[in-house]
Amino acid sequence: MCNPLAITAGLSVLQYVGGKATAENQYEATAKQTELGYEQNAVKQEQVNDKYALEESERVKQGMLERAKIATIAGESGALGLSADRLLGDSLFQEGTDRASLEKNRSNEILQTSWDGRLIQARGESSNAQTASREPTLIGTGLQIGAGVWSASNKAKDKAKATVE
Repeated sequence: MCNPLAITAGLSVLQYVGGKATAENQYEATAKQTELGYEQNAVKQEQVNDKYALEESERVKQGMLERAKIATIAGESGALGLSADRLLGDSLFQEGTDRASLEKNRSNEILQTSWDGRLIQARGESSNAQTASREPTLIGTGLQIGAGVWSASNKAKDKAKATVE
């Protein structure tokens, strides 16, 4: 006949080992997911920077073309002087304003990706905390074995009583 203590202990140890392996797999999956999230976030930041660098370059080019047209028109019409200078100044001012707006938008998008990175980290930490709360412990396994032994002992006592009566 099988020893109930050995069966209980064996099953408890198997559950412990299996639970530890499952927890380790979950930790690894969370680490991979977090790492991929960080990589994706870094790529997004590069894309944001590239996008705004291109937009700023295009705005500078438009400003140069606009000022060239103003200079050409002023030269052809003979309207050199204050009015042409004012148009050129307005063009430079508008370009500066547009570039500042582009930089503010770029900065806001980068800030958002930073918040996304914090969210990725928080999700990883949350997942690890959930895994840790379900991970088996040696104390829990010992209690499980003790409960099995106690239960088997009580069943044996009850069986002995029933046999005597």
